[in-house]
Amino acid sequence: MKSAKVILTTALLLVTSVVAFAIPPAHRSGPGPALRTAESFKDVKPGDKLALVCKQCDTVTVQTVASKEEAMEFCKVGAEIVCGSCKKTFKVVTHGPRGKSGPGGKHTETRIVNEKGEECMFVTKLPD
Repeated sequence: MKSAKVILTTALLLVTSVVAFAIPPAHRSGPGPALRTAESFKDVKPGDKLALVCKQCDTVTVQTVASKEEAMEFCKVGAEIVCGSCKKTFKVVTHGPRGKSGPGGKHTETRIVNEKGEECMFVTKLPD
C-alpha cells in the first residue's frame, strides 16, 4: 500500500512539473517591476502597455504608449500625472541618497507622490 502512495505522489509531482514548464513564459509572468529610473523608462517603446497603479483609489489604469516622449513624461521631475479613476493629480519627484540625488544621480529614483509627499502611484510595464 505504501509503494502505491509513493508511486502516485511521484506521478502527480511529475505531471505538475511538466505542465508548469509547458506553459509559455509570457503567460507565466505578470507585470514587470515598477519603473523607477529614467533608464527604465528609456526602454519603453511606442505601443507598449503601461499599468498606472493608484494606491489612493486601489485601481489600475492601462495606458498604451504613443511616443517615447510620452513614456519619458512619467519620470520628468515636476510633471503632473492624473489618475484615470479618481481624477486626482499627483506629482513626479526624485528620491535618492544625499549627494547623489539629482537629475544625473546614479541612485536616483523617480516617485509619484500626493500633496503630502507620500508615494501614491507607480508605473509598471505590462508583458506583450
